[in-house]
Amino acid sequence: MKKHLFPLLTVIGVAALGGCPSGIEPVPFQGIGGTISFVGDVPDNTDWVRLIVYRSTPQDSADFLGFVAFTDTLPLARTNTPYLLGLEAEEYGWLPLVWKEKDADLSAGSLRVLGWYTAGGGPFDPPASVTVESGKETDEVDLVGDFDNMLTPEEVLELLR
Repeated sequence: MKKHLFPLLTVIGVAALGGCPSGIEPVPFQGIGGTISFVGDVPDNTDWVRLIVYRSTPQDSADFLGFVAFTDTLPLARTNTPYLLGLEAEEYGWLPLVWKEKDADLSAGSLRVLGWYTAGGGPFDPPASVTVESGKETDEVDLVGDFDNMLTPEEVLELLR
């Protein structure tokens, strides 16, 4: 009797999946992906660097904490770091690479910007927005972070005006 139990369970399992011969379909990734490159020397007092996503460019220092998403801490020992970040389907207006100092509190004043996503490819060219479509990956959202030219929030605001 036990010999006949496995084929019966297989038939029940296939029926439960709707008889689909290809099995369960994967859920498509929705968000952004690309490569992050760094230039310059990583400061010894680096706590982390992350790609942070905002709906729009900041208008004042308080806006620096108004992000909607961020990556895990990025590995700094690699020249080109691939990344993926799941996001809601909408338009995002500013995607900076942000550096935080060790033992510093998480405030706008303790953050530095290494660059942001641009259409021109330079770390501080005019920002480019990114649109995430439902059920799709927006790829080739590549960024360059420059450790030799880290900007304070005030310097970023001046550049974006």
